[in-house]
Amino acid sequence: MADEHKSENDLIKDLRGSRKEAEKAFSELYSRYGQRIYAFILRMTSDRTASQDLLQETFVKFFNATKQDLVFTNPGGFMMMIARNLCLNWKRDEHPTLPLEEFLESEHEAGIERDELLNLVTVALELLEYEYREAFVLKYYQGYSYEEMSAITGSTVTALKKRVWRAKEKIRSTLKPYILELKN
Repeated sequence: MADEHKSENDLIKDLRGSRKEAEKAFSELYSRYGQRIYAFILRMTSDRTASQDLLQETFVKFFNATKQDLVFTNPGGFMMMIARNLCLNWKRDEHPTLPLEEFLESEHEAGIERDELLNLVTVALELLEYEYREAFVLKYYQGYSYEEMSAITGSTVTALKKRVWRAKEKIRSTLKPYILELKN
């Protein structure tokens, strides 16, 4: 049976097997989940180098967890939960959020052109408090349902819906002056 056709449970069993089996299974799991997890981490950190490091650490922690005979009902969700926790630790340890006033002053002085709108959305996302950014990214960039988000974050569906709504409101509020300026 080719690895790309193996079930996730079979791949987990292979991770616990011989070195050759484990390498093949690890490679297949990485090809299935690596891109999606990296995209999530990059949106949460806005730092390519840190994102690559955190992605690698996510897969190492997942691999180590498979050696503990845990039961995995959703390996992709478990990896996303590991990535989320690593992002939280990274944010807490090293990277404070830029105050909104500093961003508004610097961007207003520089002037904004139409082709910078995408950059503004990215920066507006970075200005969100971590819990709002996380909920917004999981919902709109990763495409998770609220139930899946709840399993990943440990938060209630209601709390996540509120966070997504607040994130959208804060992004709108942050971008409103720039969108008005672009219309003129």
